[in-house]
Amino acid sequence: MLAGAAVAIVVIGAVALVGGLWVTGFFGSGTVLDVGQAEAGVTQILSDPINGYGANDVSAVKCNGGKNPEVEVGQGFSCDVTINGAKRTVQVVFRDDVGTYEVDGPR
Repeated sequence: MLAGAAVAIVVIGAVALVGGLWVTGFFGSGTVLDVGQAEAGVTQILSDPINGYGANDVSAVKCNGGKNPEVEVGQGFSCDVTINGAKRTVQVVFRDDVGTYEVDGPR
């Protein structure tokens, strides 16, 4: 059950990622994830009752200090969120070099 949920969460992250990536190449910095799209994706994953964590009230999602994170496999960033009125932190980790990410449970 948990393995299926983890796979579903990664799939949701990949779907949330569509439109959120942009390749820069101008300075050779590689691929970065648009932080606004990441925040929307994290909100979706945290609040989705079927394929996510099912949190009732997710707000004030702020990821990576508002900066677009560079995509690097195994690396990630954190998001500060408010869930049901309580301030929490969520870890996000990149699973491939195109920006598919996994969202860990709130801490």
